[in-house]
Order: sequence, then C-alpha cells, then structure tokens
Amino acid sequence: MQFLKKNYEKILLAVVVVAALGVVACLPILVSHEKSRLDELENKVITRKPKPLPALDLAKDDALLQRAQTSISLNLAGPHKVFNPVRWQMKAGGVIFPNPAGGEFNILEITKISPLYEIYSLESASVTPGLPTHYGIGIRHEAAAGQHAVKITYVPLNVTTNNFTVLSAEGPEEDPTSVKLQLADTHQTVTLSKDQPFKRVEGYMADLRYPPENKDFRGRRKTDTSSICFAGECYKIVDIEESEVVLLQQSNQKQWIKEFNPKNATSSPPPP
Repeated sequence: MQFLKKNYEKILLAVVVVAALGVVACLPILVSHEKSRLDELENKVITRKPKPLPALDLAKDDALLQRAQTSISLNLAGPHKVFNPVRWQMKAGGVIFPNPAGGEFNILEITKISPLYEIYSLESASVTPGLPTHYGIGIRHEAAAGQHAVKITYVPLNVTTNNFTVLSAEGPEEDPTSVKLQLADTHQTVTLSKDQPFKRVEGYMADLRYPPENKDFRGRRKTDTSSICFAGECYKIVDIEESEVVLLQQSNQKQWIKEFNPKNATSSPPPP
C-alpha cells in the first residue's frame, strides 16, 4: 500500500501512456473501417420514389396558337376616314363631288402608252482617197430629254464608237446598200440598210387624261422637267413602263402607281 501511495502518480502516468499507445495503435484500424464505410455509402444506390409531376397546363399556349392561326388585318384604306379624309372637288361644269385623298388616281386615265426607240440608220458614206471609207451611222434617242434629232457618226470598219462597230458593208463603196453593226452593250449583230433601220425599245411615252377637269396630258416622258397638275396637286412623272405610270406627288413626295389596261383605254378627245 505504501508503494502505491508513493508511486501512484507514476502508475497513473504509465496507465495513461499505455492507453494512449493503445489508441494510436487502433487508429489505422478505425480509419480503415471508416473509409470502408464511406466507400460503401458512396457506392450504394439510393432508390427513392419520386413524386409525380403535376399535369401541364397548356391553356395559355393553346390560346396563343389559336390567335396565331387567325389573321388580323389593319385596313387603312377602307371606308373609314381616319387616314383618308374626303376632299371635295368641282368639275368643269360646276358640279361638286367628293373625292377621297388619293381618289384622283382612280379617276385619272391612261389613254395610251407608246414605246420609244433607240434607232440606228444608215445615212451615207464618205470616201477619201488614201483613207478608209467612213460610214455615216445615224442614231436617234426618242426617250432622251430635249431634242430627238438624228446624230450622225462617221466611222471606218472595225472601229468601236458610240456603242457600235461597223463590221462589214455591202454594195458600192461610195453608196453602200447595207452595213452590218455589232452593238457594244449587248454584242448583238444587226444589219442596216437605207430603208430598213434597226430600232429597240429604250423607254415609253404616255398619254393621260383627267376627266373631271377636262385636262389632257399627251406625249409625257419620264425625262420631262415639267409637272402635270390636276385635282389641286402637281405631280412629276418618275417612271413609265409598258403597263404603268409612276407619279411623284410634289407636296409630300409620295409615289403613286397607275396601272394601264389597254382593254379599258379610250381615245382621249382633243382638248377644248
């Protein structure tokens, strides 16, 4: 007993040291066991019964699809007057009638549209001793602005100028009966004679009439600088095609297209 009383601290320390060594010795076993347990948990498939999803509510989508299948058109030209105020006009005889904005184009008539040609003609030949013969080729542009006179160009064979080349000539040198040309823009080969020129369409000319004011506008080209005025407005012709005339309203720069139907065209009477 005396021994225990004198050495109990040493004995207690020895017990603690032995216990600590035992714990240290058991740590690898405990770590290995815990790792095995974690690996087992990691590889274990957890099966759970999921809750069913709620049914899809497609009512809004179906409504949108139904609306998309129904076309909606905005009528800006219809019988309402929101964007189409009525304008009152007076005929030549003093009769007043309603004419909606733009309605004058329903009244405006195209009585005729005629083609305008680019014409190549054989005019003459110039023979100078010691020099090649020069052939006088006349060109007339009916659609050009201003004068439409024939412009004669004298040119020898195989020389290109003014969009043509004289390839060959037939007949006497001083008075050929025909010449063969090649047009530079289209590479087309044509034959000219004194009584048979070559022509191709390069534009159109229109005759118009506005019956309420008894106005006729004849021989109008898109190259004209003057305007045509009717129904209180003035317009410039900006284009003429085979079946339509395009007018530009001077007051608001709005373009109007008037289609031409030869079946409905009537001869315009002479202006009063």
